[in-house]
Amino acid sequence: MGIRDFIEYLREHREKVENTEALPDVERTEVLRQAEMMVGMAEAAVKELESIVKNRRVNLPEEHALRFAQDVFLYLIDEEEKIKERLRR
Repeated sequence: MGIRDFIEYLREHREKVENTEALPDVERTEVLRQAEMMVGMAEAAVKELESIVKNRRVNLPEEHALRFAQDVFLYLIDEEEKIKERLRR
């Protein structure tokens, strides 16, 4: 799954949880499963990026790019966690 796919799934998840009462239990479970998988993937990416940053051969422009990518993933994790929270209510 690429970052664009992740963002598209996040958009779809947001739309689905706008009216959680109308969301069938089967679909709610599937969206929750997808959200948990996406959070896990993004968390793994953040950890991998951090290990690259710790590599002393990374120059400053590369480090800035890596930190930016980490921030994007952290934002996406936060947004997907909000989806999970709404689904669990």
